[in-house]
Amino acid sequence: MAKRTKRTSSGGNGISLNKFSFWVVVAIGIAMAVSGFLNFFDWAWVNKVCSWVQTLCFALGMFVPCILSYRTARNKSTAWFILWIIFVVLVVFGLVSTIIGLIRAI
Repeated sequence: MAKRTKRTSSGGNGISLNKFSFWVVVAIGIAMAVSGFLNFFDWAWVNKVCSWVQTLCFALGMFVPCILSYRTARNKSTAWFILWIIFVVLVVFGLVSTIIGLIRAI
């Protein structure tokens, strides 16, 4: 029998999406733990910083699922792809409106 080899493809971009998502989860975990610890102190500036950190973590956390869902949506029918576009726009709108709210709170 012939020896089977496992083929992997990184897409040629140097860093795979799996590695990127791993490090994003590590960064989010550390940032959220520090943010949660600092949130015990009831200082106004700490609460603002924690809100910014949590918003940034959510934005980073939504990046990988949007990329992976695009790979799935592009192979679906046009109606599903349009629905995907609408939901991604809603996610971006939610992030932008949250950031605008945080800017106004400063």
